[in-house]
Amino acid sequence: MKNILHAAAMGLTLLSGAAMADGWPERGINLTVSYSAGGTTDSTARVLAALLESELDTTVTVVNKPGGGGSVAAALASAQRPDGYNIFTYVTGAAVISPHRQDLPYDPLEDFTFISQYGAWNLGIVVPADAPYQTFDELVAYAKDHPGEISYAISGTGTPQHLTMVRLGNELGVDWKPVPFKGGAPSVTALIGGHVDIMAGATEWLPQVRSGEFKLIAMLTGSRMEEFPDVPTLKDLGHDIEAPSILGIAGPAGIPDEARDRLDDAIAKAAQSPELKEIFDTLAMRLNYLDSADFERNVRENHDVQGEIIRAAGLGK
Repeated sequence: MKNILHAAAMGLTLLSGAAMADGWPERGINLTVSYSAGGTTDSTARVLAALLESELDTTVTVVNKPGGGGSVAAALASAQRPDGYNIFTYVTGAAVISPHRQDLPYDPLEDFTFISQYGAWNLGIVVPADAPYQTFDELVAYAKDHPGEISYAISGTGTPQHLTMVRLGNELGVDWKPVPFKGGAPSVTALIGGHVDIMAGATEWLPQVRSGEFKLIAMLTGSRMEEFPDVPTLKDLGHDIEAPSILGIAGPAGIPDEARDRLDDAIAKAAQSPELKEIFDTLAMRLNYLDSADFERNVRENHDVQGEIIRAAGLGK
């Protein structure tokens, strides 16, 4: 009798899985974006959402939950029902930096279902075109001559650009002050308005650099930008520092494989689309698709590496 009941239960489980594979999604999906509206993460996520709507034949509603370098959105996601209908942009700060620097209400490796990575940022330091420092070395010299006076805008505490600037300050003996905002767009506005002296961030600054209002003086990520081949990386300048860069889609731990795989397949198709390529080109970002397994592997490896760097720099919790 027990064997019969066990077989019946197994049959129901298989039928349920098959039903999900055939029927999911049966309602709309919520995509929580880790930064404010108008920035690079939001802009790419909205194009991705439109492509997912078409591929999955359902609505995908974008909701912005900025704060904490992406940790606010991650914390909310970790507490949601794992049915695939609530997903979020899992970004570098929330995944591999902030967990080493502060206590958070989630485990960055165990509390999430990794769905896909779809992009990465170019991160750089920009200054006003009329600033008294027009190169990175001039900025450092000025900051040393004016300790505590230079303020830099960042899109949240615990972001890769924040950690990189702290490490640079420690290495160079420079006292400069971070001013966190809830995204790249308000950081740009602050620099335009003269509320900060420089900005360290993603390519939300691109229009102002192209127009000549800002000047890009150094790259924080590991490679030079094709559009600005003369702008050096930190390694080019003799500093063995490189900011990590991860932009992916995840959800709460326990999302059924069928839902995860459908989302992953849809994101893989979106990554081949001219629409997503266009927004990445427009924002000077890197389109970088990784499937579920490779995305998880990338986060785990970066989590370990960044943890070692943070502890060695004395920046751990």
